[in-house]
Amino acid sequence: MNYLDQLDQMFDAKYRLIAMETYDPKRVEELITQLSRLSNKAYYISRPGRGMARVGASHIEIPRTRETMEILNHIYDARHFGVYILCDFHHALEESAVVNRLLEIIKSDSPKVVMLLGANIELPPRLKPYTMRSKHQIKSTA
Repeated sequence: MNYLDQLDQMFDAKYRLIAMETYDPKRVEELITQLSRLSNKAYYISRPGRGMARVGASHIEIPRTRETMEILNHIYDARHFGVYILCDFHHALEESAVVNRLLEIIKSDSPKVVMLLGANIELPPRLKPYTMRSKHQIKSTA
């Protein structure tokens, strides 16, 4: 099974929150972009200081998605299934309002998957039971 299939299975698993630890987030973003071309799922990505955008259309930012709570409110209010990749978001997990909103998203009836992407993601204890953890490592070609 290749890595794209593994990623796709992660997004289809029962977990609504995925913590993907990696020292090469650009590589994971490239893999998600490849997966989005082969899938009918909607993938969105958010990077610090930029608005959220659909994967493959990063030049078109979704309005009012630059700030942490704006991003989470947009995800919560979305009516359709989506995979939301939040890059370098772990610093925001120190705020209880952020953790509360994430819990509302992952417990809601509307099926959405949120992926936290970055290095050394420290999850608050309240999120751990709802989270699939994964580590992405680049294999040496030598």
